[in-house]
Amino acid sequence: MSISLNTPFRYTGINSEEADFLTHHYQQRGYRMKKYLNEDVRLWDVVVSLPETARFPKTPFSMLNPLWRWHEN
Repeated sequence: MSISLNTPFRYTGINSEEADFLTHHYQQRGYRMKKYLNEDVRLWDVVVSLPETARFPKTPFSMLNPLWRWHEN
């Protein structure tokens, strides 16, 4: 069973152009995000809640190298 978590990821001290690009990028993909003014009023902080799973999905058998497979000879 894989558990889906939302992990906050923070971009700190980025300029207005980068912050606008990130907000547009993440809003298009449906992620929750907030844009805050940094202590330095010329810079912005962006916080995004990114999904995270407890385990990686299983690698498809067709993508495994035959040499990596266990053979009994």
